[in-house]
Amino acid sequence: MITEPATVLRVDGDIVWVRCEAQQGCRRCAEGRGCGGGLLGKLLGDRLRTVRAGRGDFRLAAGETVVIGLAETALVRASVVMYLIPLLTMLAAAVLAWQVGGQTEAWAISGGLIGFLTGLGYARRFGNRHDTDPRFQPVVIARSRRGERIQCPARAA
Repeated sequence: MITEPATVLRVDGDIVWVRCEAQQGCRRCAEGRGCGGGLLGKLLGDRLRTVRAGRGDFRLAAGETVVIGLAETALVRASVVMYLIPLLTMLAAAVLAWQVGGQTEAWAISGGLIGFLTGLGYARRFGNRHDTDPRFQPVVIARSRRGERIQCPARAA
């Protein structure tokens, strides 16, 4: 399970909205010369850090510090759909268009673009279809008092 400390923003029944703690990146990221995560974070602001999570068995209130967890299999599956599927459909459509279109570059580029957009469309439908699926949602797995250092639960063997 992948865990992350967060602060509860609001509680809506069995759902809580939390803000994940800002991660301290390396010096290169702070300077804007890293992998781009720092730049993306600046562009999107709190949208990357505000997350909807299941409340679990906890009675929570705004301002509490908690640990949220997400199953590794959910992350892997979502990553495959979001990255691998568009890439594979782009490549397959480019090769097919290149073969059908007389082996010209324009056909391959057009086919690749159509395949990529098709893959993105599939990824979006997948996301919409599994938006409320508990298997793909983080859940609160621990809580702590204000100022207390959070101890993430040990991984299950």
